[in-house]
Amino acid sequence: MRKQVNAAIAKYNMLARGDGVVVGLSGGADSVAMTHFLCNEIGLKIACVHIHHGLRGREADEDAQFCEDFCRHLGIDLVIFREDAAAEARKMGVGVEEAGRVLRYKHFNKVLAQRGFDKIAVAHNKNDADETIIMQIVRGAGGIRGISPKNGNVIRPLIDVSREEILAYCARHGLAHRVDSTNDSNDYTRNWVRNFLLPQIRDNLNPGVGDALRRLAEISCDEDAFLGNITKNAYSNCVNSGDIGMCINLDALSQYDMAIKRRIVRAAIGEALGGPKDITFDHVEAVLALAGLQSGKRASLPKGFVAERAYNEICIKIPDVFNNFSVTLPRDNPVFVSQIDTWVHLGDAIVRENAFTKALDCDKITNVLIRTRLPGDRIFFNNVGTKKVKDFFIDKKIARKYREQAVFIACDRDIILIIGGAPGHDAPIESHKFDAKNHDKKIYLQIWNN
Repeated sequence: MRKQVNAAIAKYNMLARGDGVVVGLSGGADSVAMTHFLCNEIGLKIACVHIHHGLRGREADEDAQFCEDFCRHLGIDLVIFREDAAAEARKMGVGVEEAGRVLRYKHFNKVLAQRGFDKIAVAHNKNDADETIIMQIVRGAGGIRGISPKNGNVIRPLIDVSREEILAYCARHGLAHRVDSTNDSNDYTRNWVRNFLLPQIRDNLNPGVGDALRRLAEISCDEDAFLGNITKNAYSNCVNSGDIGMCINLDALSQYDMAIKRRIVRAAIGEALGGPKDITFDHVEAVLALAGLQSGKRASLPKGFVAERAYNEICIKIPDVFNNFSVTLPRDNPVFVSQIDTWVHLGDAIVRENAFTKALDCDKITNVLIRTRLPGDRIFFNNVGTKKVKDFFIDKKIARKYREQAVFIACDRDIILIIGGAPGHDAPIESHKFDAKNHDKKIYLQIWNN
């Protein structure tokens, strides 16, 4: 084991002279062997951390006591944290295993900061990597990575050591260790892979399956890094961050092969969501499919986000929430429309200089409303006649965001003005149906901002 650990530490540049290391100590053979090796073979500043997850009752209490005795014998500091992993799992909406992982790293990092140490060492080994690769393959992961020997300040010195070699090290040095009774239960996916699936593959398909899996992961990681570098440049050509979200330019995206397109889309979704967690292959494919659909079509994404086709872009964003409303506009009494930060006044006289002003035929104006859009709304233009508002918005390439936020001044169902600040339409969009002629009795509709 000494040879493999030293080689891994050197190959992956895990440790530097003078490093302080927080060691995750469960009491199992892996973490006991790692702790003993780091303490006796290398000689580092070490503080061990043990997490009592509030599971397995008396057995977990005995694990904590074992770790305390073991660290006392080696002269190593030990910090024990007690948690209720099952309760935390319910709060997070995840499985107990995932909740336990989150809790462990929370406390590892806490002690790291308190001690001013440099690294966190965890005891994943070669067999753990095999199991992880199998699970990634079966779950359809985007890249087969196994377990990284080093991830930031987290190191895995035993990553190239088999479980059998670890047990032999413990026996050679007379190291007792704890055995988790749940390791024999196939109710947990990893245990089933370890206890049933991998032995079946070794016995019936490939006795060297572990080596084959690790070769696959190494090749996949190298290719993933290569494609990742290509994607960085492609991403900057295709994706822009704007007020409404992450927007992918479809002309630019079309220049790339599908493998790069998927990576660009996944990266854009991750940027919008704040990380890649919960993004599936189906999410990426749904976003790509929008390129072949008309403007306004949407695809649902995690955390309440949507991807929306907006003419020559796909925008990843939180949907705009704009509550429908309808209020009567009284005469000679200005109304403030908070949704668009605008005052509206209808009266016989002009009351505000420099406001947008439209003269209307008083005889045609009855029951004026300030409201949001209704199905079938139409607007009249002198040069084209009556047109559906929906068609007008589409013709002018006004994005859904602004269509949903438009506010209408209407005489019952007939539109007088559309206001809302769509790009290129800062001034209200005017219907000509109620325009006053020179001989008409006039009433004035005025609009201004604070």
